[in-house]
Amino acid sequence: DDETVAAELKAKDEERRAALDAAKSMQDKITDINLQLSMKAGPEGHLFGSVGHKTILTELRNQFPKGALGKRVKIVSVKDENDKEVTDHHGDIKDLGTFTVRVELLKDVEAKFAVTVNQA
Repeated sequence: DDETVAAELKAKDEERRAALDAAKSMQDKITDINLQLSMKAGPEGHLFGSVGHKTILTELRNQFPKGALGKRVKIVSVKDENDKEVTDHHGDIKDLGTFTVRVELLKDVEAKFAVTVNQA
């Protein structure tokens, strides 16, 4: 009946609003983060291995209580210190330095944070 449909729509709308509020709150918290990762690297600062999206997201999730980030978070872009997109190897970081990572928390909510890769 119409009342049931209206109640379901209202509940969905409230859920969506709650998810949006949570994502915006998380956006503020993420923006100030600078993740520090230590990797072995050669003399020119080229990493032995790489830092992939999965590693970055795992480290980001470790900054917050379990489940706080949500499951839909994905990396949109990784840029180096010269604001150049890291495109080789699926956007994996292959050098020492500080990178700007942009993540999508929800469809219209993104956050930027820094990842610094230091010599281990």
